[in-house]
Amino acid sequence: SGATFPIVVARPAATFSAGAMVRGTRSKIKSRKVVSRKTKEFKVEKKIQDPAFRAVYDKNKSLRENMQAVDLKKLYYDRLPEKIPDEPKHPMRVGEEEVPIVKQFIAKHGDDYEAMHWDIKINVFQWTTGQCKKRVIAYQQGMIRSGAAEILSGHGQDMRKPIFGAPKQRNVFGH
Repeated sequence: SGATFPIVVARPAATFSAGAMVRGTRSKIKSRKVVSRKTKEFKVEKKIQDPAFRAVYDKNKSLRENMQAVDLKKLYYDRLPEKIPDEPKHPMRVGEEEVPIVKQFIAKHGDDYEAMHWDIKINVFQWTTGQCKKRVIAYQQGMIRSGAAEILSGHGQDMRKPIFGAPKQRNVFGH
């Protein structure tokens, strides 16, 4: 008999549908923010607080060009000091923690500040030549700041290190 039977192919059961995967990516695409790459123009003349400089400021020039074009001595002549002071308002002082180091510098090197700068065993704070010179001169003039003054000034020493008594003498460099 010539009966034909339809061929049935069994499909494997899908664990996920392709539409669900596409739907997830579409929602991600929809929620993306559009980033604007336009640079905003910055108006400097609105930020200038000084009326004298604002009056002289040319809007067609950049801030750098304006600063180069303006003569600051003419503009602020009435505000400049009559005389530049010889001494600083806050002279250099040597902290209580630095005194032993400065003493060792003077004993070993005298006035050779360059040698003090390069002495890695004594110069644990890695002071420059100029800093060594300032501290030695301040120490020789008696400009020593106590531990209490360090704490009050806020420039303070590390409080984990012993400051007073025999431990301070024994533990000079914090080793």
